[in-house]
Amino acid sequence: MTDLKARQKGYVSVLVSSVRNLWSAQEMLVFRSIRKRGFLQYFFAFPLAMVFINVQDFILGDGMGVFGFSHTTSTFLAFGLGAIVMFSLSNEKNISAISKISALITAIGFIPWFLLPGGYAAFVCDMIFMAGVGGCVSSSSFSFVFMLNNAERFFGSAFMILFIDIVELTSEYASVPPLIRKIFALAMVAALCSCMFFAKKKDYRGTGKKEIKKFDSSIWLVLFLLFAYFAIRITGFYAFAFQHPADSLIWGIVAFGLIFLCILLQVAFKRSIWTMCNVFFIASILGHLMWYLKVPEAAYLFSELKEVGLLVSFYLIGCVTNKFCDFRMHKYLVLLCMGMISLLYVGMDILHMQMMTQTVAVITAATLFLLFLLLSPAFSQHLFFARWSEEFRQINMVSFAGETGGNGAENEYASSLDDTNLSPREKQVVLLLLQGMTLRQVAPELGLTVSTVSTYNKAIYKKLGINSRAELFILFGRSMGVESMGNNNK
Repeated sequence: MTDLKARQKGYVSVLVSSVRNLWSAQEMLVFRSIRKRGFLQYFFAFPLAMVFINVQDFILGDGMGVFGFSHTTSTFLAFGLGAIVMFSLSNEKNISAISKISALITAIGFIPWFLLPGGYAAFVCDMIFMAGVGGCVSSSSFSFVFMLNNAERFFGSAFMILFIDIVELTSEYASVPPLIRKIFALAMVAALCSCMFFAKKKDYRGTGKKEIKKFDSSIWLVLFLLFAYFAIRITGFYAFAFQHPADSLIWGIVAFGLIFLCILLQVAFKRSIWTMCNVFFIASILGHLMWYLKVPEAAYLFSELKEVGLLVSFYLIGCVTNKFCDFRMHKYLVLLCMGMISLLYVGMDILHMQMMTQTVAVITAATLFLLFLLLSPAFSQHLFFARWSEEFRQINMVSFAGETGGNGAENEYASSLDDTNLSPREKQVVLLLLQGMTLRQVAPELGLTVSTVSTYNKAIYKKLGINSRAELFILFGRSMGVESMGNNNK
């Protein structure tokens, strides 16, 4: 009946209704949900690898290329090749070993590059360690999807884009000696390799046991966002609107502040990530518009703000693939993404040799934003208002296989609690609270006083960033008993 009414209203009405509903969607992202014990290597590995590849010009400088391609494109192709090869060889049993091998290749290429003054030998070493970084990215993408919870994916991605922005600001407004750049690269490589070496085989057990035969529709939607980000970014490399204006440090600082503000507002107001998708597309278009209006500083400001698209893409693709993809499907997804991005880089280099690309950049940004708006009903139905969309408000996504596993509510709760930074005793308290017990009932069950349980309860709320029992049930994916929460808080 609902579908019939939607068809009768027409696509425009459905589109307007979808946009209105998407604005009202919410998510819950709490910084305290980041786990410190046994997971920090996974939290930092993927962001560090992505920071490295995004600031490679600052680290590596403007060196020689190959086959007529620029140095940036040449090193990125080495990066892409390393990512594809290492990930194609990986499986559930050897992924931790692949992580260590990728780190080793990175170190083998980096150490001589660090010591060499330049020339062909340095370029070859450059290509080797960039291939190693590609392996690190592909391996850490697996941990990003399957090892982290929702908040860790979001804040890890936020750390990544903010770090990238700081490095780019430094490189553009300060004259950094080559030696300092190399020392910075050394610190980055050391941190990245350390994270990769701490990957543990036992952490990956069970990630390949889902029985899923095809991509869910939501995966194609988040892939569109990823493609849109890289298409707008790569076409913008040669666009005048995205070029850095001279002597405008203040605009760079303001742009960084706006990105930070977007992240802060997302966390504070718990709005849907769909809102940040709009910020990305609108900022991209405003960047071009300000350039045509001869306001280059504002054009640069908006062009920098478009970087929230990277955060949005990685966060959503991490959450959705965690829910719907097994190990093999995740491999296919990574290979598809790397191939697509590599083709975009090569295609843009070839196109730039033939024509001015400002017009191409404008058309790309406008077309992708229009497609994004036209796809609003699909985003609403298959992603932000799908039957499982409440999981965006939980600590972690519930795996598709786990929904029908029949393990019982208590096991599902325990699994979700493993993704928090709660102590063992606090987890025991939460499990009993989720069974509908009051604090007075929990106390004798655990052999504690009511006062002690009350103290644990306050600590639990603080760590999870919640204020009520109702939010506790929402966080762990259960609505049962919410109506009586007001009577169960004491």
